[in-house]
Amino acid sequence: MKNILFVSSVLALACTGFAQKIVITTNYTADPAPYVHGDTVYLYTTHDEDNADGFMMYDWLLHTSTDMVNWTSHGAVASLGDIKWSTKTNGAWAEQVIERDGKWFMYVPIHGNGISVLVADNPYGPFKEPLNKALVWQREHWNDIDPTVWIDDDGQAYMYWGNPELYMIKLNKDMISTQGSIVTYPKIKDYQEGPWVYKHGNNYYMTFASTCCAEGIGYAMSDKITGPWTYKGDIMPHSSRSNGNHPGIIDFKGKSYVFGLNYELWRYKSEKMGQKFQHKERRSVGLSEMKYNADGTIQKIDYWPDNGVAQVEDFDPYKRVEAETMSWGEDVRVRKSGTAGNTVITNLSEGKYTKISGVEFGDAGAESFSASVLNVKKASSITVRLDKVNGEIVGKAEFSADGLVTVPLTGAVGKHDVFFVFEGDFEADYWEFEDSKTAIPQSPFCKEKLTDPEAKCDVPVIGASVEGPANFIDFENYDVGGAGKAYYDMDTENQGKEYREDRVDIVKNGDGFAVGYTQKGEWLEYTVNVQAGGKLPFELSYASGMDNTGVRLFMDDEPITDTLALAGTGDFDSYGTFKGTTTKELTEGEHVLKVMVTSDYVNLDWIAFGEIGGESEGSAEDIRNGTTGIVPKIAHNGAGAAGAAGMANAFARAAGSYRVFDLMGSELGNIRMNAGATLTDLKAGLKTAGFGSGVYVVRNPAGKTLKLQVGE
Repeated sequence: MKNILFVSSVLALACTGFAQKIVITTNYTADPAPYVHGDTVYLYTTHDEDNADGFMMYDWLLHTSTDMVNWTSHGAVASLGDIKWSTKTNGAWAEQVIERDGKWFMYVPIHGNGISVLVADNPYGPFKEPLNKALVWQREHWNDIDPTVWIDDDGQAYMYWGNPELYMIKLNKDMISTQGSIVTYPKIKDYQEGPWVYKHGNNYYMTFASTCCAEGIGYAMSDKITGPWTYKGDIMPHSSRSNGNHPGIIDFKGKSYVFGLNYELWRYKSEKMGQKFQHKERRSVGLSEMKYNADGTIQKIDYWPDNGVAQVEDFDPYKRVEAETMSWGEDVRVRKSGTAGNTVITNLSEGKYTKISGVEFGDAGAESFSASVLNVKKASSITVRLDKVNGEIVGKAEFSADGLVTVPLTGAVGKHDVFFVFEGDFEADYWEFEDSKTAIPQSPFCKEKLTDPEAKCDVPVIGASVEGPANFIDFENYDVGGAGKAYYDMDTENQGKEYREDRVDIVKNGDGFAVGYTQKGEWLEYTVNVQAGGKLPFELSYASGMDNTGVRLFMDDEPITDTLALAGTGDFDSYGTFKGTTTKELTEGEHVLKVMVTSDYVNLDWIAFGEIGGESEGSAEDIRNGTTGIVPKIAHNGAGAAGAAGMANAFARAAGSYRVFDLMGSELGNIRMNAGATLTDLKAGLKTAGFGSGVYVVRNPAGKTLKLQVGE
């Protein structure tokens, strides 16, 4: 009983003082480098390993927030392994990231080897090392650590760094080369390390970790970015609760904030385990609002406040939200998933939970909750509770397999903290709530609904034979109803941008359409009218540039086929057919057909059940060609494969810049192609540019997109 009471009290602490002092709970983090871009704070940090006694630091992490309380983890965006010229295996120390002209520059110290710079096309990376050498190096010691960069009003960029001296050098506009000589500044009172330079109003500020150890946060001021710097005192005095420190300061949505570090997460975990706290380098980022006096000096903060910072805006649940978004996570972990760099939360089992603060459901409230789960090892669940980890239950999602699970909610009205309490053994990718005002019941879809949402649609007919257009089910005509009801699509973005405007990736197919960019676990549903029972033959039109892929068919969520092994057709624009027979007898009446993708990357065109032809003559394409579905489709016979190859090669013929994206829609970079290039040239160009084996979305200079497989 004592142990149970102790754990309960510690969990209560996690939702009060401990939680407010700890910004990130999924990892030990330090050396915060916040950067404001648009309506988002990008918080780059170093990373202490879970078993660290001293400094064990191998990579740099990124978290983002729009409200200063709920943070989304994006995992590691760079590591020591990205510094190809260095042999260091430990020492991924304090970084800073800044954007200029659409490029993102990460400045990192390589302990004893100087300061390096990495570059990315977006804030999420991957960050690559362009120089193959140090940007700055003086001697093998602690001198060249803790870089901080500022671009002044006239466009000149400056980099400061150093322990125990303060150094500065100008950066060229390319941000990866320097000009002039290194300047060494006179000693600022209490300066130790960790400089952070910025401008607020008309004043320039040099903040820093003050004399070790323990370290506080001190600051100096100047009317010029180059100094001289006049010491002004402490922002945060030394505290025995924090052996080290490292400031990062921003203005965001009308308020000013100071980030630093503490050991509160390790302290919390020690108490939870019933152990006495012992100092180890397992740090956590702290955060406080910061205020200025009329003369520009900064008001002192005693320590990271128990009540943290105020949430600057309500959290909107009516959108896709990454599961790794939280204000607190109880013993959950984050990992990268798949080649696209997606991030999921893992280690989900009994006693684990995440919390989202300040969720505004509105007066109408939420009707349903959907969660994308994966690597489900046994019967598992997510219980949705309000305001406390043991608070009111408004819904519970139970599942035993990977996929999207959707459950109704009761009582999710108004503004609350939301707790997702886990049981079982699984991982989670994302979740979302559906507003009761906008919830749409599942129903058939047809072309007419594009212009008239109230249009009535004829339901496709499954009969003993395929006689005409009514017997074809076009995969792009999945039911109305939305994510979790009529379809499950893993992408955050509609990659195809054709025909319909929800998440399903619809692509052009001749003069018609198909569903493309598919990934394992995605599914689509179709209301159908079965007029002939029994086991029925079927024919399915598809295309795939992979050697092998697959789908499986269900009726009313019961399997009616085994997994269909679909052989590659040579390209994603070259369509073929698969012929099979249901393994289960169908029953007459209205039912819901589901097609589930069982392996990545197959384009789905149409399916028809029954003997082909009946009283008509010819193939399914003959019956269908020019007369079926939404828009007449080109028959794939004769020179179909050659025609598809020609269309694909035409994609690469224009000279210019080709933008490269992952399958989640994140831009990875670009390559330049000469006029007259072929698809083979484009794939070779991707490999030469450093894109590894995998599938990418490429956008050509004309704005058209194509999915390409590189390597194996």
